[in-house]
Amino acid sequence: MIAAARKYSRFVGRCLACLFEGDWRYFLWVGALAAICALGLNAYARQLVHGLAITGMTDHVSWGVYIANFTFLVGVAAAAVMLVIPVYIYHNEDLHDLVIFGELLAVAAILMCLAFVTVDLGRPERF
Repeated sequence: MIAAARKYSRFVGRCLACLFEGDWRYFLWVGALAAICALGLNAYARQLVHGLAITGMTDHVSWGVYIANFTFLVGVAAAAVMLVIPVYIYHNEDLHDLVIFGELLAVAAILMCLAFVTVDLGRPERF
């Protein structure tokens, strides 16, 4: 268990070191993505404080946007799982490394589904 934790911490350290390797275009791209994330976080923080009324959307529109994204991501997660299942059924070792990406996609889609449901609440502390 301790050896696995050490290996994992070395892996995370190497991944963090790779974040700071690249030319100016890479850092420009990462900076632009970070700025977009900061804008989105600010918008969600304002929505969290003031509720869904701050979006200017009616109840039906805001409900539809969040639930449509939730439904889409449930489909993405299901498709990722369906692509992974044959590799396990047929014990195909050649595609086993590819399965990890499918599983990660499914987990990421499920986490986004949970995030959309939480955002759809408007004021999650009232949940």
